[in-house]
Amino acid sequence: MGQVAEVLAKASTGSEPMVVARVIEVEGFSTLPVDELVAIDSSGRFVGDIFAEHGRKAILPAATELLRSSEAERLAHVDVSVGGSSVEELGLSCGGRVKVLLQKSQAIPVETWSALASRTPVGLVTVLDGPGEKAGPVAVGPGGTSWGSFDGRPEAVGGALVEEARRLVNDGVTARRIVDTEQGRALIEVWVPSPRVVVVGTGDVVTAIEAQSALLGWDVRHTAAHETVPELLEWAGTTGALVVLSHDPHVDVPALAAGLSTPICYVGAMGSRNTQSRRIERLTASGISETDVARIHRPIGLDLGGRSAPEIALAIAAEIQAVVHNREAKPLRNTSGPIHRP
Repeated sequence: MGQVAEVLAKASTGSEPMVVARVIEVEGFSTLPVDELVAIDSSGRFVGDIFAEHGRKAILPAATELLRSSEAERLAHVDVSVGGSSVEELGLSCGGRVKVLLQKSQAIPVETWSALASRTPVGLVTVLDGPGEKAGPVAVGPGGTSWGSFDGRPEAVGGALVEEARRLVNDGVTARRIVDTEQGRALIEVWVPSPRVVVVGTGDVVTAIEAQSALLGWDVRHTAAHETVPELLEWAGTTGALVVLSHDPHVDVPALAAGLSTPICYVGAMGSRNTQSRRIERLTASGISETDVARIHRPIGLDLGGRSAPEIALAIAAEIQAVVHNREAKPLRNTSGPIHRP
């Protein structure tokens, strides 16, 4: 998604228009191997993929027509069906149909693409039909930030849906919903990039974290030197996690200080409570505020009762998962309501 977002960010501020495509409805399919965002330029080049050549043939005519249109806010919809021999060719277990929404990238607030390029959660509300359709999408970021205009929109397809998108962003929930209101249909989309994990230290726990992250589809980079941490934090983005395993004060203190100077989602440090106390004293002496120090998950991980490297890695990954998705880590039997919220 990051590469597509970078391409769309550049296109949105330039003179060369692009179309952004994404799947908004699905029928059938046990799995759906498509990119969340696809960009298409005037030469017919695709960045991202929806069913390979099969999807490109179905989508390109509508994308070309949209690029030729003078209507900035115009939307297009394309149905892409996969059946027969195409199912096996695409490596699917069964066929189905998807509805793909096409928009000019310039019609969407450029902050949407900038946020995704930096791996920051972002939501988008698009009115598909009815009053307010021509007003253009509204994007929302963490903490209540929004881009775009509510002008001309009834509250039901403006503020109310934007507030729902904002809630999902703040909850760390990737979601796609089509909402029917009295004034028409609207699309709520929220993208929360999966965590990238930066590990500082060496040893068997590093290997175990890499293995656990691979199961979850998370990318991991590790280092034994604090000097490389700032560059790795930039790679991780705001939904990333910093895991400091080192007990060397010449490494752990500057590494933690680097993490606390960024909006990265999770900062955790391994070590006993005595080790943590000494580490906090050094951080405070170096000028780190109490508020920032309080961001550190220490001792790191959930209390799952394990002591082996794989068990420690599981406890760390579970805590990261809970923090990224704004959850209290507790048994589902002690909760109420839907298991999978929102």
